[in-house]
Amino acid sequence: MNKKTDTMSRISLFLSIALLATSSTALAEKFYKWVDENGVTHYGAQAPHDQDASEVNTRTNASSSQGDAIDALNTRRQADAERRAKEQEAAAKAAAEAKKLAENPRAVSEERCEGHRENLEILQNKPVVRRENPQTGELEVLEPEQREALIEESRKALEQCEQQ
Repeated sequence: MNKKTDTMSRISLFLSIALLATSSTALAEKFYKWVDENGVTHYGAQAPHDQDASEVNTRTNASSSQGDAIDALNTRRQADAERRAKEQEAAAKAAAEAKKLAENPRAVSEERCEGHRENLEILQNKPVVRRENPQTGELEVLEPEQREALIEESRKALEQCEQQ
């Protein structure tokens, strides 16, 4: 029985050493992490050639950055939803104006002429004029040449209003 216990101890010791040796080689391998254009986090033994990847530390229990990727994806989705809402609002406004024009073209024409008068007054009398950039939605200060071009456009539009 003593020889059997000794043999079992040696086998256990050998298996333990073998397990330790194989686990250290697994820890020595490099693993990479990257996030694709859809916000999905990927892991692999080879870094992708077309994207930036970071090396993953496999020796510690580092937490996943999936939460950050989900937050970034949700932020992008919210911005897209806001952009679509603005586009829908603009389309609804254009449709309402088209309907109004079809119902009463003279009233719409007078309303437009009044808008041109107000724009011209603002462009001529305010020292600083800002307008919304259609691409970004941010307010921008008009440059002098932009201001002059808008003044000219407003004057031409008012001339057409007076001819009607």
